[in-house]
This record gives sequence, C-alpha cells and structure tokens, in this order.
Amino acid sequence: MTIFDPRAFAEMISTETGLGFEGSEGRTNQGNRFLELTPVGYPPGQTFSICVEIGWRRIDVRFKFGSFAGELMSSVRSVDASGRHVFRAVLDACSNVGADVVLNLNGAIRSHRDDAMWDESWRSFEFAVGKGMLAINEGNDTADMHLIEEWTIRVAAAVIALLPVEEDGEESFDVHGLPEGAKVRIEVNRYERDRRNRAAALAIHGHRCMACDTDMAELYGPVAEGLIEVHHVVPVSQVGPEYIIDPRSDLVPLCPDCHAVAHRRSPPYSVKELQNMLRRDCGNPKISPPVQPGRRR
Repeated sequence: MTIFDPRAFAEMISTETGLGFEGSEGRTNQGNRFLELTPVGYPPGQTFSICVEIGWRRIDVRFKFGSFAGELMSSVRSVDASGRHVFRAVLDACSNVGADVVLNLNGAIRSHRDDAMWDESWRSFEFAVGKGMLAINEGNDTADMHLIEEWTIRVAAAVIALLPVEEDGEESFDVHGLPEGAKVRIEVNRYERDRRNRAAALAIHGHRCMACDTDMAELYGPVAEGLIEVHHVVPVSQVGPEYIIDPRSDLVPLCPDCHAVAHRRSPPYSVKELQNMLRRDCGNPKISPPVQPGRRR
C-alpha cells in the first residue's frame, strides 16, 4: 500500500506551481486515502483546497473554495481572457488522455468550455478531474507517487490559471532605452516565466525535453526532479498586445542546454531544428518528444 508523505508532496507541488502549499492526509468514508493541499498563510475557510483521493486503480483530484472564500471566488470569476484560455487548455488536455472532468457551478454541472459561466453570478464553484484504469496501489510506491503528482499538477495548473497572481521579475522591467535584442529577450521571458503559463505547459507536455528527450531527474537523480525550462515557440514579432497564449501549441519544455541553444538565434531555433542538430552533431539516431503528457515515459 502506498506510503504518503504529505509534507514532501506539498513541497513538490509548491515547487511546480510557484505557490506555497501545506499538506495533510486522511481517509474518506469509503476507506480511500486522500492528500489535501491548502495555500500556506491563509485561513482555510477563506482560501481553497485541492484534495487528491487515491482509490483502486483510480485517482480523483478535486478543487473547491473554503466556506468563507467569497472574495477569492469573485476574483476567480473575473479572471482575464488569458487565464480562462489556459484553464480550458489544461482541462482539455486532461480530457484528451481519458480523464473525467466535472465542473459544478451553483449546484449545476457545466462544461469547463462554457464561456457563459464567467458572466454569471457565482454562489459556488468547484471542479474535479478523475482518471481510472491506472496502475496504482499495486505495490510500487515510487510509481504510485509519480501518478499522484502528475494528476495533481494538472489540476493545480488549472487552478493557478484562475488565481490573481502577481507578475514576477523581468515581466515588469521598463525596456525603454534598451537595445532591441534586450527588449526581445525580456518580452520572451514575460511569456516563458509567467507562473501560470509554465504550470500549464508542464501539466500538458510533461517534464521531458522535447528536443533531446532528456529527463533531468534520470540524469542527476532526485536533486533534479522537475528541473526543466519552458520555451515560447512563437516569434515575438507575431505577438501583439491582445495575444492570448495557448500552452498546448505555444509553449514546450526544453532542458537548460536546448533552451539556451534555441535562443542563440532570433527568431529562436525550432524544436525540429534542435532535433536535427542533435542527430547530425551528436549521432543520436532517435530524438523524439514524449508519447503522451506526463512526468515520466
């Protein structure tokens, strides 16, 4: 039976999303184990929780607001078009790999793609992602935790897309007076380092480099778990002020080396060009992207 470490689990999700979580564990009335995550530093009733229930060959991950989180719920309902698009994209990716996605608004089941819900008054809002037919609780604790992390990261990425998070670092730089190359680099960083963009891209594509097929944790061990960078593939010249990023097609995971090489040229080298370089210069006959989204092949 899988051994859970709620603290380590919360730390891993915190690292992946950039939002601090604390973890707890327990059992449902049916006897299934669950892990629950809540944001650090907020009264539980005024924020939200992500609850991961682990059943036989099944994982269900549920998001819900606290009983007194009306102010936060109002902020989520008012999320911008980019956040809504990322939210839909992540849940679409879950559906595409066979998960059940159920969204409940004001006590009624709604589609996560229903644009009308954002213009309505919200009294309650929650959603869940469930996936059955999984090889879990079969005696391999490490494999079990990877599956639990993978599905939790997907739901957490959808949640992060809706939250009123602050911009980080270089996104707020004043670029006036800088050389054009520096302006372009900062503009690229704005998309690649955005917390919700990164979380969504990795939830959809996984953590394996799409150019060289490297998983950093397989090379360096646990110290490199989750170490991957997100690359914006659309040339900045094509990005206007109203541009809405699509994490499925606009962002890809690249290892630090491949990402650095991609930006040796403007516009950046494509993933295909990087793969061709590796085949030609390194003699690697088989460079391919992941078979499906996830943290491991």
